[in-house]
Amino acid sequence: MSAPTAERVPAGETPFGTAMRYVEELVLEPRAGQVAAFGGDEVLLGVSAPVPDNALVPTLVCYARDAARAWRPAWTMPYADEAVRVPGGFVCVRRRQGQSVVLRRAEGPERVLHHTSGRVLGLADRPGTADVACVVGVADASARHPRGLFAGSDAVWSDGSDLSLGAARRPLDAWRVLLLATGVEEEPREVPVDVPAGRQLTGEVAWAGSGTLLLGMCAQSPGGVRRFSLLAVTVDGVGPPHGRPLDFEGLDLCYPVQHPRARSVAYLGTTVPSGGEPPAQIACVLDGDTGELRRLPAPDGLWQRPAGWTRSGRLVCTAEDGPRRSVHVHDPDGGGWTSVPVRGSVLHLRVRGGSAAVLVSAPDVPPALDVVDLRTGGAERVETTRLPALPGRAAHRTQRVKDVGGPLASWLCLPDDRPARGTVVFFHGGPFKSWTEWSWRWNPWPFVAHGYAVALVEPPMSLGYSAAVGAGWRAWRTGIAAAAAEQVRMLRAEAGLEATDLALMGGSFGGYLALATAAELRPRLVAAHAAPLDFVQVAAGSDVGWQWVREYGDLMAREADYLAQSLPRRPVLPGTRVLLSHGVHDGLVPPTETLRAHRSLLSEGARSEVAFFPTEAHPLSRPGNIRAWYRWALTACADEFRPPGDGTDARTDAGTDAGEGRW
Repeated sequence: MSAPTAERVPAGETPFGTAMRYVEELVLEPRAGQVAAFGGDEVLLGVSAPVPDNALVPTLVCYARDAARAWRPAWTMPYADEAVRVPGGFVCVRRRQGQSVVLRRAEGPERVLHHTSGRVLGLADRPGTADVACVVGVADASARHPRGLFAGSDAVWSDGSDLSLGAARRPLDAWRVLLLATGVEEEPREVPVDVPAGRQLTGEVAWAGSGTLLLGMCAQSPGGVRRFSLLAVTVDGVGPPHGRPLDFEGLDLCYPVQHPRARSVAYLGTTVPSGGEPPAQIACVLDGDTGELRRLPAPDGLWQRPAGWTRSGRLVCTAEDGPRRSVHVHDPDGGGWTSVPVRGSVLHLRVRGGSAAVLVSAPDVPPALDVVDLRTGGAERVETTRLPALPGRAAHRTQRVKDVGGPLASWLCLPDDRPARGTVVFFHGGPFKSWTEWSWRWNPWPFVAHGYAVALVEPPMSLGYSAAVGAGWRAWRTGIAAAAAEQVRMLRAEAGLEATDLALMGGSFGGYLALATAAELRPRLVAAHAAPLDFVQVAAGSDVGWQWVREYGDLMAREADYLAQSLPRRPVLPGTRVLLSHGVHDGLVPPTETLRAHRSLLSEGARSEVAFFPTEAHPLSRPGNIRAWYRWALTACADEFRPPGDGTDARTDAGTDAGEGRW
């Protein structure tokens, strides 16, 4: 990708030098993550660019057509990660030394439209104009100090259940909605907004109808249940002043996608779980004039997410279906939908006119940027990720597991030039995630480069397998972990890998699964990063405790259900080596979970090691830290796995060869 990179560190002469050389290329390639904005002949790609001080810098890279209509990098904007298209250029958010909203045109100097010490939460271009709505969150010290009791301190005070560690680190107590004019040089115009008591703005914003802004809101009950709704705000003085709440019974609305002429706004609707039933995701369209909300039916239970509108008013959605995230175009007026072929699985996209700028990838295909004709499916390649050739091959395998209502699947990645010397299993985070796309962190290919088979397991509650969600809802240990263990056994048997040594690894929910399946699968090694293990403790201390309450119910009333699905005592056999790691600034899973687990495992006879990363939050993201983690995990595999031929019989190699033929 066309963004600055840090200097490479030699892999060194190690038994896994080839694997570490691949890690080096992986951690220092700018990580393409989103299409920030699309404007016909210009595309803004959002990447995370590694820099020499072991950090990642959010960067916008603009690609434009040259005189020969070929795509070329035009400019970059470091420390920027959000943008919208306006006539003649882009409005971008630069997050450095405060935060600035900047107008960037193809030619001429940048122009700062607004600079704030607060946090820019969202942008929305006003259709048919050069104006942009901007939502800014600010810290109001007086709101945090009732009756002046905390004056002179930096305390963040609250008497509500919605306080989190993240909110304490970066408090937001008030919101400003600004109208920025890009066509002329003038001061931003402030739009009066009254946020109802007990609610907060999320930063999501979209234009709907004639002069109306829809702002995302959330509210949390004392019991911890969080709901997402909208606030309709009149901009031009016609209608209810300062805001009107819009609530929808049994449905949360998030991730707005506004119509190009502001006729309506599409949302991802998530049903509110009730009666033990899991949630479902639905594409919804809110009419800007009438306020009517329509739910768009999807075939085969697909969970569709709105992604853009065509010039003719057709809604473009993405949906995961097994190994791919696909693209569908809906006709909200006439009904019906069509599928658009793309080269790979969709990581992210933006729509403009009849085209879409699409970031595609797969577990075995690094991200690439295409511009796709939504009518014909024809694609132009704009940019590709620059990584060495893969050291192996991957295949997707559908799996049927007893007591699971629908199909599941796993990927198997195998080395090209030798029988597998061991099997490494990766469990994804989430749980509502999948292995649909390329991973910059839990990447299987360094392990494959060292000769290991790597299984990427998609258990119940993985996206793309909606019929299997019910088997895992409120049953992470008895439902998901039980199914995941069976998936690993099935995959190893079918590929002839049963006699190879086994390692189980994962982050967050995946780390929980690595430990929760260990007693049954009997691995030689377990690696778990930022894993939630004691559900009572995690739900009570997590910044997203409301997600636990949504699934398992009131913490006080249903504590037994939380405990029943938590990691049991002695999850691994005595003598098993365990690698635990955690970011000290993690607000989603308290770091004390890993410290407590490490001490407990040692007392139970496991060979536990722990690494805390003082500069990381929930995910492990910095290049030097990822490099070190791979070195640690690869060394542990080399230490714990038996050399090829040691203690195995002829069936191992023969079975591996036969298994490879079926994949």
